[in-house]
Amino acid sequence: MTTHPVTNTTEKQRLVKKLQECVLEKWVNDPHRMDKRTLGLLILAHASDVLENAYSTLPDEKYDMAMNRSKDLLDLDPDIEASKPNATEMIWAVLSAFNKS
Repeated sequence: MTTHPVTNTTEKQRLVKKLQECVLEKWVNDPHRMDKRTLGLLILAHASDVLENAYSTLPDEKYDMAMNRSKDLLDLDPDIEASKPNATEMIWAVLSAFNKS
């Protein structure tokens, strides 16, 4: 059941494409080198339970890759990541808060 419908489908598709690109074409395998806004979007999509839906249009192989990369990123320890040089502590604090709820 949709609890937060998006009425602007153009914007929704732009965000879905951005999420897909960040874990497929633009994957850097280091969250500290990722675009901070995109990292935040990924974490919030996960917390909103819409990440799987964002990848649902992908072919099976790319879907699996996107989900595995997202899971690896989301399974990082936010406390450790926040303490690294040039880390954006607020993003990791948000992930930590969602992980504890």
